[in-house]
Amino acid sequence: MDQKTPGRLAGLRIAVTREEPGELAGLLGAERAEVIHCSLIRIVGPIDATELDTCLDHIGDYAWITFTSSNALRMTIQRGRALDGPSVACVGESTAATAREAGLQVALIPERRHVKGLIEAMAAQSGRGRVLYPRSDIAPGTLKEGLQALGYQVDDPVAYGNEPDMDGVETLGKALEQGLDAIVFASPSAVRAAIAPLGHAGLSGLQIYSIGPTTSAAIRENGLQVAGEAAGHTLSSLVDAVIEGQRNG
Repeated sequence: MDQKTPGRLAGLRIAVTREEPGELAGLLGAERAEVIHCSLIRIVGPIDATELDTCLDHIGDYAWITFTSSNALRMTIQRGRALDGPSVACVGESTAATAREAGLQVALIPERRHVKGLIEAMAAQSGRGRVLYPRSDIAPGTLKEGLQALGYQVDDPVAYGNEPDMDGVETLGKALEQGLDAIVFASPSAVRAAIAPLGHAGLSGLQIYSIGPTTSAAIRENGLQVAGEAAGHTLSSLVDAVIEGQRNG
C-alpha cells in the first residue's frame, strides 16, 4: 500500500464483519474511511474437544500440522498441548503471523494463499506423512480430500465452532438503513451470516470485497458480485483491493 497518499477512502462508510476488527479497521481508518464494526460470527470452542485433544496428545505422530485460519490456530493452542514435532503449514501470511507470535516455526506458506494453493504446495513436499488439520465445524472437505488424494493421512478434528452474532447482524441492518458504501468479508461463514437474515437484496447495492477465492465463491453463490478480492490473502492487500475497487467504481 502506498503510504504517501493517505485518505483514499475518505468519506466512505465501510462495514467490517470480522469478529476482531482491530488491524483491518485501523488500515481502513488510516485511509480515512468511516468503519462500522458488524461482527457477524462468534468463534466458540468445539462442543466436544475429545478428538482434538487425543490428536494433540499424540502430536509426535504427525509430519505436518496445517492451519487455514488464525482462529483454528488460536483455539488449538488454547488446548494447552505442546505442538513440537510436526512442520507447520499456514494458508497465508496472516495465519503465519499468528503462529509466529505463538512461538511456532512456520515451514510452509503457499504462493497462492488459499486452500487449493496449500494443496499444491503440499504436493511439492517430499514424503507423505500424517497430517493434523484442526478445522472449523463448517469447514468444507477440500483440504482433507486434496491431501488424501496426494497420499497423506489426514486427521481433521474440530477446533472451533461458528455461531451467528445477532448483535452484529442488527448493527449491520441499522448501518444499511443509514447508508453504507461497502462491506468487507474475510470468511465464507460471515457471508452466509449476512445473507441469512438480510437476503440478497439487502446487500445488492453495496461494493462487496473479499479476502480470497473461497470467500469470493460464497459471495457469488449467493448471487452477489465481488467488487474486489485481496491479491495476497492479507489484510493490507484486502485494503488495497478496496482502494482499487473504489477508484474503478
